[in-house]
Amino acid sequence: MIIDSNTHITSDGKWFHTIHDASVSRLIHDVKESGIDAAIVMPLPGTISNDEQDVLLHGHAALLSCASFNPALYGSPFEAGEAFRKAFSSRKKTIVKFHHRFGKYHPNDERFIEVMRVNETLETPMVIAVCGLLHDRNIRESVYTPGYFFNLAQKFSRTQILIMHGGGTQIMQVAEICRDLHHVFFDLSMTLSKYRNTSVSSDIAWLCNHYDRRMLWGSDFPETSPRQALEDFYATVGNIAEEKKNNILGNNIAGLLGLNSI
Repeated sequence: MIIDSNTHITSDGKWFHTIHDASVSRLIHDVKESGIDAAIVMPLPGTISNDEQDVLLHGHAALLSCASFNPALYGSPFEAGEAFRKAFSSRKKTIVKFHHRFGKYHPNDERFIEVMRVNETLETPMVIAVCGLLHDRNIRESVYTPGYFFNLAQKFSRTQILIMHGGGTQIMQVAEICRDLHHVFFDLSMTLSKYRNTSVSSDIAWLCNHYDRRMLWGSDFPETSPRQALEDFYATVGNIAEEKKNNILGNNIAGLLGLNSI
């Protein structure tokens, strides 16, 4: 079973100021063309709402609609936490994506931290996906990425945390510092393909061979197609054991979400 851990769509198919096609029809085509079994679809704040995405994906069994949440839309940590509780306390376990750059809040924003605290109290905590690229021109104070995710994971031990893009070029350092925190997982989308044939690629190959139960393969569609991301994965990891490949390509994400079959 092969599951793409990170894809995106928009209602009109436009993807910011690029030529990429982010339409549902294009994703359906690319999933079928690549031969994979399913794709996780994560809405990004400001591009599509959770409800809009759910409607667009209704009836497409191979496209698994997850969710996003922007704590910066609320005036206080309490309001953000209660809004999260209302949205997810009765929902079946899913991935909830947090994207501080798109949401325009600092990674240590108290509203985000409160939402994480609330998630810990849910009967079934959601899988929390956090963009691992912590910096852009709007972040006024830098963050030490490995230490940030280590501290976050230590504080919220009931929550399975998915570091999107693995922390980018710092994926080895983040994985090493979080090596004993088994509720922390690493999404390889974007980083796997963007840095193919660099030293980062060597780091990913090593991690896939040694931390295979913590790595998740993904494409970051529409910026990379599932087919291209699969090619990049096989070229990067080389001749590692089939069991390890299977873990990374689908078993790990299926385990996180309790997917018995697609």
